[in-house]
Amino acid sequence: MKSPEISILIANYNKADFLPATLQSIQNQSFSNWECIIVDDGSSDVSMEILLQIQQTDPRFRIFTRPSHLPKGANCCRNLAYSKSKGKFIQWFDSDDLMLPHFLQMKHDYLQDHPEKKFVVSKGEVRFDKEYKGNRKFAQSLYSENLIEDYLKFRLVFFTPGPMFRKEVFEEVGLFNPNLSRHQEWELFLRVILNYQEWGVIDTTSFIYNVNNNSITYRHQARRHVAQTELQVFKQVLSSKTNPFKNRIPGSIRRSIAFKYLQISLYYREIKFFGWYCQSLLRESLA
Repeated sequence: MKSPEISILIANYNKADFLPATLQSIQNQSFSNWECIIVDDGSSDVSMEILLQIQQTDPRFRIFTRPSHLPKGANCCRNLAYSKSKGKFIQWFDSDDLMLPHFLQMKHDYLQDHPEKKFVVSKGEVRFDKEYKGNRKFAQSLYSENLIEDYLKFRLVFFTPGPMFRKEVFEEVGLFNPNLSRHQEWELFLRVILNYQEWGVIDTTSFIYNVNNNSITYRHQARRHVAQTELQVFKQVLSSKTNPFKNRIPGSIRRSIAFKYLQISLYYREIKFFGWYCQSLLRESLA
């Protein structure tokens, strides 16, 4: 059996209602030389039954469960999936989204034809479940003339399935930060952008990004919770301990971020974050 060109990496938790369609969309790909590594995070539904069944019928699927010694969460599951991958190209994916038939082919062909590019991004179509009750303002923007500033201000936005990467990208920038419960893809992709500021864009819809009441996106929309998770993620961004590429962010932008989240921490009375951002703003002002 020849080595796979593409590794599709998925974390799953209680998505049995969506898994059959997601798995079928992967099997329907026009490009067939792939492996799909799925790590289940201790689902209490019938997810594992579905996953083990498809592993038996299609050996391109490789199914694992998160070992008990690893912290619970999608980040550790994704990192474990990466450690088991064999492909030259890495495609992160979610267990409730759908690939259109050309999804893998168009990205693979682009990276083969453009060896100077480390990753390529394609568009997705957002679909809301009819019973979805959350925010419906979802934007994706794949172009920018001010990459770092726009990305940090959420004006340059990739959905999780949007990019396909050469595997060596993650040997350089690392993997998912296990300390984050939200914005984990955003933070990882930031580290990528700080290292590789040119990428390919395929301005064609190639996947369906499903939003439902069971999605992480929906569960984290309470205003205070959004503030808390942003305080946490930008603490990671501004710390050289967790972001070794921090100094590639212009100093004026770092100071602006520190001041913004200092104000947010004060507004929500997040004393722990307030102290940290006070010190961060002082450090950045003296730098």
